[in-house]
Amino acid sequence: MSPRPRWVRRLVHVAVLGLLAAETAQLRRRLAALPVLREQPGPAHEGAVAVAEGVTLTAATQAAAQAHRHREQLASLDLVPADLPTAQALDLLREVDPATCRLDRLTAGRTAAHAIAADAGLLAKVGLPARPSAPELATAALELKLHAPADTAFAVAPGLSAAPAVRAQDAAIQQAAHGPGLKTQLLLRAAVLTALAATALTGRKWAAGLLAAWSAQPLLVFAGSRALKPADLPRACLTRVVAEPARLVRTLVVTAPARAERTAAIATSRIAYRADLAAGTGRFFHRPRRDCPWCGSAQLRRRLVTGDLHGHKPGRFALDECRSCGHVFQNPQLNQAGLEFYYRDAYDGLNEHAVQSLFATRREYFLNQARSLLRHGKPERWLDVGTGHGHFCNQAKEIWPQTTFDGLDLSSGVEQAQRRGILQRAYRGLFTELAPGLAGNYDAVSMFHYLEHATDPVAELLAARTALKPGGHLVIDVPDPECRLGRLLGRYWGGWVQPQHLNFFPLGNLRATLAELGFTVVGTQRREAGAPDLVVASWLLINDLAPRADQPWHPSAPTPLRRAARGAVLTAGAPLLLAAGVAGSLLEPFTEGLRMCNAYRVIARRD
Repeated sequence: MSPRPRWVRRLVHVAVLGLLAAETAQLRRRLAALPVLREQPGPAHEGAVAVAEGVTLTAATQAAAQAHRHREQLASLDLVPADLPTAQALDLLREVDPATCRLDRLTAGRTAAHAIAADAGLLAKVGLPARPSAPELATAALELKLHAPADTAFAVAPGLSAAPAVRAQDAAIQQAAHGPGLKTQLLLRAAVLTALAATALTGRKWAAGLLAAWSAQPLLVFAGSRALKPADLPRACLTRVVAEPARLVRTLVVTAPARAERTAAIATSRIAYRADLAAGTGRFFHRPRRDCPWCGSAQLRRRLVTGDLHGHKPGRFALDECRSCGHVFQNPQLNQAGLEFYYRDAYDGLNEHAVQSLFATRREYFLNQARSLLRHGKPERWLDVGTGHGHFCNQAKEIWPQTTFDGLDLSSGVEQAQRRGILQRAYRGLFTELAPGLAGNYDAVSMFHYLEHATDPVAELLAARTALKPGGHLVIDVPDPECRLGRLLGRYWGGWVQPQHLNFFPLGNLRATLAELGFTVVGTQRREAGAPDLVVASWLLINDLAPRADQPWHPSAPTPLRRAARGAVLTAGAPLLLAAGVAGSLLEPFTEGLRMCNAYRVIARRD
């Protein structure tokens, strides 16, 4: 065998061992940050406890939990058994960073599924009984985090023992915690196991060492820990090679009914989509324009033709560019029927969980947006237009704790955000219609990646002017059609998002229009608003090459072979995603000078 293949194999082995070592170090760091309850005499504190069926919680542990909760000013405290089984303990540490979970208002609520000490009113609000099942506790943890996003945490309870009844419901707990996202979790787990096996098989000399290192990982994580001491740790290490694949299969079997329910829901929805598509997609568009909607010039050129690369709904979408002013717009543009069709199940409905899970990972992105007004005063009332489920408003409270946040959106998510306390007030409807009733109410109005969705952007800007107090600020984030990546990456540039994005504004155009409408631009940002997201472009390419997922707008459900082929393509594309992430990080400091920022931000003061 030639030296080159041997060298490549060794490099792969070293890389896998490096990733394993990095994850082990991360898990140990998180374990060290996990606090331990102190069971000692002290004053009694108010509160309630929800204890899963089959779990025994002593009065001393309950008192210690309430004392810890009140001392740390927590609304909810998840109690982790000190002897939590190895697999569940590793899951918890992978999903929860005790050092940051309280600060990250967007992260999903998680639990060890044994007991939760909380404010009695909060438990009542989420409908959690005193003696829930372990899966019910996992579902409640999601809601508890949403209702108290900065006041939930974890602590190890030495007096609390792991219950066999909870461990027996492992798969059901995973399903309750992840919902439709569990499928992705299981695919990732299967990909890791497959990659590990394939890597081990590429070299017999390294195979034993690699498998031994992976099997010993739990021991390396928990060795010397004063917090978590899984009772099954030795056995878990010795049997991991067999136990992990068995757990994966067991979870797939137990959660099959939940996946069957989603498949049935897709099949039911497919009937309505089939009827919508019976007459073709032509009925979803206005007549093509012959002039620019921004400046009126008839000097147009075709910039791009693409399909729906995100959801793969049927249809082709053209973007034209004005030679006179540079405005880029969808032409022909979707009409009202088209907007309804292409927005359906895009951000809510069948795909709501996936979209909300993505937003929940963008803490720093939302904090960056919130910081945009730090140099421009302290807003008392802030309206976020196109707020969705209020993710920005939720995280922005970390920067602006005294500000009252309201939200406006067309979807029901805005009303859910109000019920959870994320928004003070929720407005559901069109901003242009609701603005007269909001006249002069706000110190700040934000339109973060909203304006490009609007059929009449100027009317939206006028509505913002109406809602603002004199001297109030409007903050706008939009994709930048002048970004060089838009041409280099073509239809795979993440800013196009067809067919939902209807208009793209060169910065000069937006500045000039804001001035005409009575605003003074007091700041612009490019790098802060949109680094080059090469990962998105890579994902769009991989997703375009892979066989289609099961979605109701496709004529039929994919066969098992096509499902397997999709999984194989997505797995094979993982190195490209990793490389894109590294390349994006290296490019990020130079993006503004290279004109590669995906978006820009404008801060404008109402005169």
